[in-house]
Amino acid sequence: MRKSRAQLHQTETLKTEILHTPVNRLGLKIKGTTFEQAIPTVMAELRAHGVAKLEPVFYLSNGYGCIAGSPIIALGFYDCNQLLKDVNRELRGWYYTEADVYNLLRHEAGHAFCYAYKLYRQPEFRELFEVEGNFFNTYPDGDTYDFNPWSKSYVNPSGDHYAQKHPDEDFAETFQVWLMPRSNWKRKYRFKPTAKRKIEYVAHIVAELGNQTPLAVTNLNWMYDKVEDMKMTVADFMASDPDHFRGAATGFVDPDLQALFRPEPRGISRRDLRRGFVRAEAFLRSQKMPMINRISYWTGVDAIVVRDLLEKLIQRSRALELWTEREGGERKLIEVTSYVTTLCANYKASGVYLLN
Repeated sequence: MRKSRAQLHQTETLKTEILHTPVNRLGLKIKGTTFEQAIPTVMAELRAHGVAKLEPVFYLSNGYGCIAGSPIIALGFYDCNQLLKDVNRELRGWYYTEADVYNLLRHEAGHAFCYAYKLYRQPEFRELFEVEGNFFNTYPDGDTYDFNPWSKSYVNPSGDHYAQKHPDEDFAETFQVWLMPRSNWKRKYRFKPTAKRKIEYVAHIVAELGNQTPLAVTNLNWMYDKVEDMKMTVADFMASDPDHFRGAATGFVDPDLQALFRPEPRGISRRDLRRGFVRAEAFLRSQKMPMINRISYWTGVDAIVVRDLLEKLIQRSRALELWTEREGGERKLIEVTSYVTTLCANYKASGVYLLN
């Protein structure tokens, strides 16, 4: 990567930008992320094991889970790419490997199967997984739960005894063990008869229901905490300092852009918004080529140095949803041109855009 671009897109800069960006402006979709390969892989495992009619819906959210009573599976947005994974590990202290992500999907597929076929209503299921009272309303609050580390009644694929939290998690963990390739569960659980019986139940119930149409209706309106609705910044979501990486960032231009432009105006009609304002991204894009030519000529820097900076400004203006008034556009162009010229002159003189 050429020096000018590398400086604007180095890791600490990208991490700082992520922290300052609202989650819904990260542009995250399942396509192009870690999940794009993981989902079809786990779905192929389900099909190979006889789960023929279940069609879970997957969406990006603030964490992993399955909508209670429906085969709708939420995926943690922080696992979408390696940069987000690294930020999450450094700021929240934990990290899901690729194998962890696949197992999380297998676990959530267990919930989806349980809900789709309403297993929690069946006497055999309730007896084996010790369901007492309302299956959903008895779920404990929070992430803490009591467990017996020596119990032989539960599977424990992740070493956290999560199956002991609630019958719902007991089934999902058991389903995960049954679905995992090369889990060798018959041998591994041969001395844990109750846990083994639960896995055998999964195999039995899938053989019985796997080719049947699910009982539960998939209602997409039940989705909650979708990334598209998460307006908080990533720093706020992770309860962290947004400037954690800023000291080493060499291309962080967000504060300058926020001084040059403004947030989207509120309290006016969409018509008045379009008539009186223009997105900063569109404004910069419309002036991109003239600015490259003029600034390159007057500063004597290579045109690519100017282009890299303008493309960074356009990218971050879009992420931050910045706008500018149509009236006074010439003054704004002079202001932006002066700013870009200064940074390019810095680059020519010292090899960096932003001086400390």
